[in-house]
Amino acid sequence: MFPLIDIHTHRPEPGTTCIRNIRLQGTVPAWPETDLFSAGIHPWDAAEAQEGWLDTIPADHPRLLAIGETGLDLRDGYAPRDVQEKWLAKQTDLANRLRKPLVVHNVHATEALQTFLKRRATVPVLLHGFTGSPETAGQWLRQLPGVRFSFGPAVLRSPKTQKALQWIAMAKPEALFLETDDAPDVDLREMYNFAAAQTGLDTDRLADLIRQNFNALFPNIPLR
Repeated sequence: MFPLIDIHTHRPEPGTTCIRNIRLQGTVPAWPETDLFSAGIHPWDAAEAQEGWLDTIPADHPRLLAIGETGLDLRDGYAPRDVQEKWLAKQTDLANRLRKPLVVHNVHATEALQTFLKRRATVPVLLHGFTGSPETAGQWLRQLPGVRFSFGPAVLRSPKTQKALQWIAMAKPEALFLETDDAPDVDLREMYNFAAAQTGLDTDRLADLIRQNFNALFPNIPLR
């Protein structure tokens, strides 16, 4: 079987194809020598972010597949919305310029993000760690028809998110991805087996579907 794909992770598993997320926090990271990766300023770091942070991203690196994660987190305790939107705008513009997908973090900001991204993003948007309902997924697709949904460990315990996974697998299977994010105790195969059971697909068929989706999102590095 083709290696399982983890579209967003902070802890790559051996034997998988993964996109490792690099969270910029002021020092120049050691860019991965073998892993595919994304890089960006997380909305949690928006208050401290500096202009030069994005300049450290190696735009011509062959393993840089996406920009982010960026986005909005409008809970109390994080930077004001306008500060977060400033860095979201800069990263969206960078993704547009590099023609790379944008990885988006969304907490309590669905309508704000839809309005912003519909106006400004010209590249595919990946909603990582999607936890919404089928109705919210449908709203996203009406606003951004090309949006992708990545389901993370929350789907293991949330009936609402499980229903969204089932709905996406039926209504928009080409938009479906899975991830482990930063969960220390979640195995990628566990995610695939669970999602397969939820969607009525066997694990091999689900893995093949996500491989096809990966190739469509990243056509410059097709996985056979």
